Parts: sequence; C-alpha cells; structure tokens
Amino acid sequence: MLHFNFDHIPMSPEHCVVGFGTTLIVAPHADDESLGCGGVISLLRKYGQIVYIVLLSDGTLSHPNSKEYPAAKLRDLREQELINAAGILGVSKENIFFCRYPDRNVPTKNDEAFEEAVENISTKLDLLQPQTIFVPWRRDPHPDHKAAFQILNAATTPGIKIYEYPIWLQELGELADNPTSNESMPFCLDISTVLVQKQEAIAQHRSQITDLISDDPEGFRLANEMLSQFNVPYETFFISK
Repeated sequence: MLHFNFDHIPMSPEHCVVGFGTTLIVAPHADDESLGCGGVISLLRKYGQIVYIVLLSDGTLSHPNSKEYPAAKLRDLREQELINAAGILGVSKENIFFCRYPDRNVPTKNDEAFEEAVENISTKLDLLQPQTIFVPWRRDPHPDHKAAFQILNAATTPGIKIYEYPIWLQELGELADNPTSNESMPFCLDISTVLVQKQEAIAQHRSQITDLISDDPEGFRLANEMLSQFNVPYETFFISK
C-alpha cells in the first residue's frame, strides 16, 4: 500500500465551490461519485450550483457469480443505489446519465470503441455546458478509472476546469501512479459541514459495502479500512497544470 502525503496541502473553504459553476461528476462505477466527490457535490448543491453525474460502467462484475443478481438485475440495482445516493447529496434523477459500458471494459484510447465513447461524452458536454468537471485521477489504479480520464481528456474543450479525484491511489497505487509536481497541483476542500451527507450517500451503495448480495462469496466488497479513507472532513483533488 502506498500512502500519498496530503498533510502539506492547504485547506480551501467550502464556499469556494461557488466558483465552480455548473459541474459534471464523472463516475466510472456507482459509488465513485460518493466516495470521491460526495462532499463537493453536497456543497455545490448547498450553494445553489447545478450538478450532473455521468455513470460510465454498468457495474455488473462486482458480483459476477450471483444467481440472485444476474447482470441486468445487478446493473439496475447499482444504478438505483446511485440515484438514492445522489438524492441525499441534492442531485435529482433527471441530472444523472447512464452510459452502461461493460464493467472493467470502459473504452480506453487503444480500443476501437474509444472514439465513439469520446463522441458520446462530447455530445453530453455540448448539452450540459459544464464549467467544471470532476473525473478520476489519470493513473488511479483501476482500468475503468484510467479510461474515464482518457475519454474526458479527449472530449473536453478548452476553458473547462478539470479536477481529478483519487479513489484507489492510496490503497493500490505504486510510486509511478502518484501525481508529480510538474503535471498537477493538489487541492483540498473542507467538507466538514457535509460529511454526514457524504457518509449517508456512501451507505446507499449497499451492494458494495454490505452482504446484501450473499450468494457470491468472491464478490466485491469495499473493506472498512478502504472506507475509512473517505470518512474524513476534506476531499483531495488534483488540478492539471
């Protein structure tokens, strides 16, 4: 396990989110939006900013051997969990978009489907006109997280501010995965007043944090140690230089 040192990063006050304007949250999987951005989403809504969420994958490989929750049922469950979590954070169902790319196979720049994925996201950007986008850290150690950054990086036009959020960097990252000082600048946001809402949103993802799906013993479950990383009164992002 590699720990990135966040101690030296200045803490920005919550009201700075007013400057973010209309914001798009890109989540590779249902739960990434709450884990990485639950605080900033809640603050954006607290200060009256518009928030959209795009879910890239269908999430069907978290419990691939479950008979009770075959792929289509698991996809629907995870999408509903995201809707429930977003509601707690202040984002309505109408502001959520589902791409349903295959879990662990969100298109990367080496895939034939990449250009189509970029076009799909570009269309959404043209429609939603976000001023700020949150997307997983470019080297976050999960293929769908890296793919999410590659798609947004190819689709985003100049003038949109990009914040990258880490999910697995602390848990699974290697030294080469860490941000470097010449490519990005860390940014910490005080989310202490909305930490309760963030934790309530994370708790909606029961398929990922409880034994709700009990017939696949090898199914995915977020460990308590992993969850504790997101039970802190701040969120950390990286801004491209």
